[in-house]
Amino acid sequence: MAGVIAAGLVALTPSAAMAGPATEGQPGTSAACRSHGHSAKDPFNDGYPSKSSVPVRAEGPYAGCTIDGYIDSSTRLHYHCYVRNDSGNTWTWVRVVGQDIAGWVWDSNLKYNGSAVRC
Repeated sequence: MAGVIAAGLVALTPSAAMAGPATEGQPGTSAACRSHGHSAKDPFNDGYPSKSSVPVRAEGPYAGCTIDGYIDSSTRLHYHCYVRNDSGNTWTWVRVVGQDIAGWVWDSNLKYNGSAVRC
């Protein structure tokens, strides 16, 4: 999948231990951790993480899915669209503005609660 989390993304985090899956809603199952459809429907491109060291997942959208990297609170994001998972939590597909780094972020970890446009 082109445009998904770059290895250098992890370098943006001060501490990977600061935000674990247990803080993000209910854990997912391996069957739920898969690629979900998304597109750049939302024109909003001035989003930011709501705290430091926010996990991003290429597959999801569940807290139990593999964390591919972390983004810092100063990272400007384009919100593409959101989905609601089986646990009732909403997740937004984000892309770092000006870069080819993207993935799912739990909406509670995003300013303005993530995208307002459903995928």
